[in-house]
Amino acid sequence: MMNTKILALILSGAFLMSGCSLINRTPAPDLPAGAPSFTQDSNGTGEAVISYNGREYAFFGTLKNSMSNDSLRECIGYVGDDKNERIYTLMEDTFDNYIMVKNTNGVMDQPGFYRATDTKNKDILTPSYIESLGYESWGSSGLHYEERTAVIGVVCEADNIIEIGYSIDINGENSNIGGVRYGNMGVLKHGDLLTIEILERSVIKHAEPDKPFNVRVTLSVIQKDGQTVEVNGEFTHDMMLGGYFRQLEIHYSECEGYFLVVN
Repeated sequence: MMNTKILALILSGAFLMSGCSLINRTPAPDLPAGAPSFTQDSNGTGEAVISYNGREYAFFGTLKNSMSNDSLRECIGYVGDDKNERIYTLMEDTFDNYIMVKNTNGVMDQPGFYRATDTKNKDILTPSYIESLGYESWGSSGLHYEERTAVIGVVCEADNIIEIGYSIDINGENSNIGGVRYGNMGVLKHGDLLTIEILERSVIKHAEPDKPFNVRVTLSVIQKDGQTVEVNGEFTHDMMLGGYFRQLEIHYSECEGYFLVVN
């Protein structure tokens, strides 16, 4: 009798745990009203492709370990006549280099990931849950899971600054505006080094990610009294993702105000 009771408790506990998992699970984006049907057509190389937003996507890989429905940005439609065979864009894939196809009617069905064919033979930033199946048609197409950055170091050599603001142009086009500071909004000390990171997702809007690109940086400072003041001068240099440049300093004089020194 005791064994029966123990078994009943174990089964009851397993059911409750399963129930909690289902309750807490984030639902996938629903199929919108009037969603289009996508066909898989053969392209010039014999691959079955899905066309979306002017690009062709061919089957590339499968799920690596696991992923959350939080990673699904939008349901854009379905495949053929099966409204359960749904197509999704991905939150971690800003430029829609991938789409995901999954049958929502089968609990154990694994999703398939399709990659834009215009990325063939390129090494692109890829969500960590996508695993390549190594199809020959993809050739030397590479992927990486960690977002690459180009880093610029800025040394504070002035008083009463709590934040350094920046505006970045890449290849002559505005790319990013932001600021760097201490988390507690403390005043920067002489010699403090802060870093400005240029993310891969910003670079690939304006340049080939594996080639040098021109960077133009202008700076400003927020003083302890809350006033924002422009820093005279600018920094222009060719950089690459993975590169680090630590030669910028912010100084102050009564005549010039805040000014940039590039060493």
